[in-house]
Amino acid sequence: MRATVVVPASASPAKLEALRRFPASVIVHGDSYEAAEQHARALAETGLRYLSAYNDPDVIAGQATLGIELLSQLQGSVTVVCSVGAGGLAAGLGLAASRTGRMTVIGVEAAASPAVSTAIRAGHVVEIEVGHTLADGLAGNLEPGSITVDLIREHVHSLISVTDKQIGKAMRYLAREHGLIAEGAGAAPVAAILAGKLPLSGQTVAVISGRNIAPQTLAQVLLSG
Repeated sequence: MRATVVVPASASPAKLEALRRFPASVIVHGDSYEAAEQHARALAETGLRYLSAYNDPDVIAGQATLGIELLSQLQGSVTVVCSVGAGGLAAGLGLAASRTGRMTVIGVEAAASPAVSTAIRAGHVVEIEVGHTLADGLAGNLEPGSITVDLIREHVHSLISVTDKQIGKAMRYLAREHGLIAEGAGAAPVAAILAGKLPLSGQTVAVISGRNIAPQTLAQVLLSG
């Protein structure tokens, strides 16, 4: 199926390179996720179907299958810690948890971009100032009326945040101790665990959800601590 993917100029070069290996048209537009999202919506007016990375029931349902898969492999109660940018993954895992009764979901935001927790506190989506963060995959504002906000409010146990320093430490830990390369957004759940930001009891699963990081950025992180 033909696809057009719109990304901001702030996207990781590694992600752009990976996208361009697929038979898809890649458009770089704007300096923020919101600008890219708005451009993608404008393209939809030309006859394309707009598919949100998070604000789409089918996308969220697809991400819920991760929770079902985890529960099929583990017995008893499970705590799942996942990254939260716009909240699609957390919303899906929360739905899976609500159907099973033995999974608790904890979401982890980048401190520089707490869009979902801000929306939950306010009761609706509000625009925030997004700071620079190693977790570029978690940075950005939410589409007005995003369905992820209510789903996370209802089905995710709690939201916590981690700093870039904590994210960098987690990236180094994963690389040095486990041979795993994770981008900042992927390492955020591990950062929260290493920082002691959540109680650990029973089985805890950290979802490492991305490894698209530019080699020079990875080198800087690995050498910085």
